[in-house]
Formats: sequence, structure tokens, C-alpha cells
Amino acid sequence: MQEFKPVTIEDKEILRPYLERYGSSSCQHSLILMTGLSMKYGDEYAIADDVLYVHRSALDCTGERYYLAPLGDFNISSPEGEAKFRRSIDLLLEDAAEHGCKAVFYTATEAFKTLLESSYPTAFEYEYSRDYAEYVYSAESLRVLPGKALRDKRNRVRAFYSAYEGHVRIEDISEENMTDVMVFQMEWIKSRLADGPDELLAREHEAIKFYLSHFEELEMKGIVVYVRGTVVGYAAGVALNDECMDEVIEKGRKDITGVYQLLCNAFTLLCCKDYKYINREEDLGVEGLRRAKMSYCPEYMIEKYVVKQI
Repeated sequence: MQEFKPVTIEDKEILRPYLERYGSSSCQHSLILMTGLSMKYGDEYAIADDVLYVHRSALDCTGERYYLAPLGDFNISSPEGEAKFRRSIDLLLEDAAEHGCKAVFYTATEAFKTLLESSYPTAFEYEYSRDYAEYVYSAESLRVLPGKALRDKRNRVRAFYSAYEGHVRIEDISEENMTDVMVFQMEWIKSRLADGPDELLAREHEAIKFYLSHFEELEMKGIVVYVRGTVVGYAAGVALNDECMDEVIEKGRKDITGVYQLLCNAFTLLCCKDYKYINREEDLGVEGLRRAKMSYCPEYMIEKYVVKQI
């Protein structure tokens, strides 16, 4: 039986090579998500034969054991690479069977689906999950906001600066202003939950508190925006690899016109200078969030599937 251990921040240097090299620029393969959403996913890991395995223990249910796609160097154009891929899948199928379960691969990418279909043509069924598709943007596009399609975003950023001319201050998130950021986050969640409970927002808030409390350990970058000395919004993220930044948090006051457009633009300008792409994660099926993410014209989507052993 494969032994898994809980993912912690202390495992960062062990996991980093696999997550950065083989994670497909997906936020699902991120130490941030694995640790910050531990109550939701219960991620545990194991490494064998230079392959990283992740078990999402909190998702397990009767007859099903949940995993992420294994991460390793699977070049199935060679007999050795194909054999290594099959060994990694067989290991998880055996692990699931030892627990009396079938294996389920959660939010699998198109590339992983293609590998499985080639190596195991009749062993799995695939369900497309649009709600978990991730939006990836050109960093240059979010910096410049070019063309007719992004004209409204440009205008809102300009309107924000015009409305508060001389009173806007943008700082990198640091120890010096972290208390301001945390106080704003508490006020933000209080206002959003004023009309009643929202499990999704409450869970996100707990994750954000974890991120902010371990900001430096998680190697996060971010900005906080002040107007007349008062915080009106902040944004933060973390590098997924050498060319893609994940924007993990973006929170602004809903009564301040243009603040979200400003946050997206300023975060990209100030924190993503060395990155080609920005992953702004999934929309989870929230209609307004989907419209907002599509309106920024993603460069491409990381399509996702739930894959179940038959």
C-alpha cells in the first residue's frame, strides 16, 4: 500500500521541481492550493520512481479514491516513457484497490486525458468539467489592455486614476502593510456575508487568511491600493513556473468604480514583469465571474476533466 503524507509548507523544496516542471501552469498543481485548501481537499503526497503522487483525501467517498494526475517525465513517444507512465497509473489503481475503491482523477488536464486514452483505451470514463477550466492570459495583454475588446477595461483604469488623482498610493504587500491588508480582508468578508451564509466564500476566506499569514514562506507577491490613506483593494499571487504567475487573490471595494480593473492591471504591471502568462484560475460555475473572466480575452483555457476508473 502506497504511503502518503500531508502536504505542508515545509515540503516546498521537495515538491517544487515536480509542480513547476510538470504542473502544466495549472493552479491545481500549486503548493498554495494544496496547503491553503487543506480542509477542502486534504492533499497528501508520495514520491516514487521520480514521480509525484497527490491523494485528495477529503474528497474520498464510498467506492472512490481521489487523486491528481501523477507528475513526472512521461515521454510516451518512447517505450521507456510509456512504461513509466503505465507504472505510475498502475500504482494508483493498486492503491485504490487496496482501499476497496476505484480511482478517480480530479480536474485532470486535456494532456493527461490524452495519455490515459492512449495507454488505457477502455479503463476510464471522462466527464468534461467547464466549471474547473482555468483562464490563462497574456501578461502583456493585461499590462497594456490593448484594442477594442479591452477598451472598457482601459477606460475604467483611467477613470479610477482621474477620480482620485493625487490620492492613489499602490504598495507592494509587505510586513509593513500586512495588517492593513488583513483588516481589509476581514471587512470584505463581513460585508459579503451580511446577507447570509455562503459556504464557498467562507472557505475561500479561511484559505486567504492562511495565505496572508504565510505570505513570505509561500513566496507570494502582491499589491495593496490606498485612496486617501484607506485600503480599497489588494491582489496577490505566486509563480507556478518560470513563465506563468497565478493570481490567487483579487479583492476590492464594490462601491469603488474601476478598482477591480485597476487591481488586475497594476498587479500584472508591478508583480509579473518577468512572466509571459497570468493564470486567473477557474470560475467554479459562477455566472458573473465567468463573464468577467471571459471579458479579459484569455489567451487559452486549461480544460479540465473528472476521470473515473470503470
